Amino acid sequence: MNWYSKLNVAVRWKGVLSFKFCVTSGVRQGSSLSPSIFNVFINVFIAKLRTLGYGCTVCGQFVGCILYADDIIILSASVSGLQSMLDCCFDVSRDVQLTFNCTKSCCFAIGKGSRLRISNMNLGRNSIQWCDSFKYLGVTFYAGLKLKTNIEAIKLKFFMASNSVLGNSRSLDELIQLQLLESFCLPILQYATRRDISCFIIIMCS
Repeated sequence: MNWYSKLNVAVRWKGVLSFKFCVTSGVRQGSSLSPSIFNVFINVFIAKLRTLGYGCTVCGQFVGCILYADDIIILSASVSGLQSMLDCCFDVSRDVQLTFNCTKSCCFAIGKGSRLRISNMNLGRNSIQWCDSFKYLGVTFYAGLKLKTNIEAIKLKFFMASNSVLGNSRSLDELIQLQLLESFCLPILQYATRRDISCFIIIMCS
């Protein structure tokens, strides 16, 4: 409360600053404290979903809710379980005053259930449709009997960045070139392994 009561910002445009205005919500971009504050805030979704008893588990560990910042994946082994998890998400979102963007959300099936025609799921009063593919952290996932992915877009960005670095650093030492590649290109490949709320729902059907 002390932090936000004193948090004033201004917009710089072409060297000119706007009038200052107060920011009373959100996390401060670039602050080392922001990720921890956001994790505490968003963890309520995982905690509530775990208590439901639905969602997928791996070796006894709950993996029914995967988050990267405000991008959420919900994993359920049944349609009814998925709907219960969505109802829980909706209730929690009202408690913490967040809104899901259902236009950016979709349902997705893997396994035998991918062949079935399933009614759209509900998130509050909004409907979430089933889709054949979706993109998460730059990786495209495809529905079907087996999970299929496509990382060609990420590879293309990596090659473009690498060519740009190497093309503009020909006169530099190889170690410096390697360091530049590690700093500017490698993170492109690592992005998906380490991003209104959008929600991607996957149903794992055996």
